[in-house]
Amino acid sequence: MRRRALSLVLAVCLCLQAAGFVYARAEERAVNKYTISAAYDENAQALGVRMTLSYTNRTGVRLESVMFCVYANCLRREATLPYDSAALTRAFPYGYAPSGIEFSYVGCNGKRAHYAFQGENEAFMRVECALEPNESALFAFEYTLLLSENRAFSGCGSDVRLIMWYPSVCAYAEGFVTNAASGAARFLFSEAADFEISLLVPEGYACAGCPAVGTETSNSGTLYRLSMNNACECALILSRRFYVYEADGIRVFGISRADCRRALSYALEAKSVLERIIGEIPYSQTDVVFAESALAYACPGLIVPGDEGREKDELFYCVTGGLVKQYFSCALINDPVTDPFLISGLSEYLSLISLEELEGEAAFRKALNARLLPALSITIPGGLTPDSYLSRFASSGDYDTVAAKRGAAVMHEMRTAMGRDAFLKGIREYYLSGRGRICTIEDFVNALDRVTDGSWGKSLIAWLYTIDEYVNLQTDNYD
Repeated sequence: MRRRALSLVLAVCLCLQAAGFVYARAEERAVNKYTISAAYDENAQALGVRMTLSYTNRTGVRLESVMFCVYANCLRREATLPYDSAALTRAFPYGYAPSGIEFSYVGCNGKRAHYAFQGENEAFMRVECALEPNESALFAFEYTLLLSENRAFSGCGSDVRLIMWYPSVCAYAEGFVTNAASGAARFLFSEAADFEISLLVPEGYACAGCPAVGTETSNSGTLYRLSMNNACECALILSRRFYVYEADGIRVFGISRADCRRALSYALEAKSVLERIIGEIPYSQTDVVFAESALAYACPGLIVPGDEGREKDELFYCVTGGLVKQYFSCALINDPVTDPFLISGLSEYLSLISLEELEGEAAFRKALNARLLPALSITIPGGLTPDSYLSRFASSGDYDTVAAKRGAAVMHEMRTAMGRDAFLKGIREYYLSGRGRICTIEDFVNALDRVTDGSWGKSLIAWLYTIDEYVNLQTDNYD
């Protein structure tokens, strides 16, 4: 099967070139651009891919190599799977089988390039080049993504999950950032880019996760032409089984009509609230997909509820939180390792704000008590705080308790101290001033300071380190 999958690459390339697809040329761009041609062979359980990246060196230093994330290789060995013990059996209910990427060509500016993998899980690829500041290069890759039957971020079964499925250039901050894979939360850190994708799938497959600018059908199957701008990644879900419900830029894919209708209703309500508070949602289309995924994911234009999100009481928060992350994790980019509460804490709290807007203050207070107080009343070993590095979290449960729930409690204390209107004005300023670039906790504080003429840095740090003690000292309930 492996040989057959490897031979798929050349056939795919010829097919897509015949359909009019060619490599993009390197050019000066405001952002980098990925151009991808791919085809899925369901019999071989493999995706044949040709990809180019038009990359401009905006690091300010000469580069002798560029580092790429290849997280699909985490699935090559059982010892390097990025799942904690609680999620592992859900992600691999049929037992573990290896998968990952096999490269047949890596090039730079039309010539084969020297490359090497880094780390025991081979999750990073260093490609040699010679780039002066502001100089551009065209990187090229040909590879086969081998899939196994699972419920992981990359795999197949009743659907095909393509998350972190291509070499993604690492973000640069005094060096390329190589975040270790984590079983606790999202870990990919890549800068904003544009995407143009031609994807050939067998007849009957629906494609979610990226807006289609055109489709063509032939005896070979369906060719989707997909496009997305200013996104830190592009993730796709394929399936023959989905029902599709859509309205006002939201599409919901799933096998349960009731779940689809409920998710669409939640998404439309949350979208209306968030656009009033923050601004227009960053992407023209956002897909909610009930894929067979053990964990929830929020990628640009894509929300996957995962197992927990399927629960009736959690679906609203999963969908709404996923929409919040379209603003504060996808369009405005945070390093998920260094500032996790700026992603998950803000997502949790703005979900509660959305509930307040929709159902009133009493519902908001009830939800605060139900969702946040339990996280403040339990002891978490290791001295974890909402701004602890992702690498310190051993499980997704600890991450949710500390980074998300306690992080949301910190946001609530900020809102109480600043006043609701000023806090929300600061959140809007943070997004509008930061979209399209990498932001940090300093950018967050500066945005709050600008709208209030205040100085909130010390207060924020104090709450981050004492939130469990602080709230319990004040009251046993939010009222």
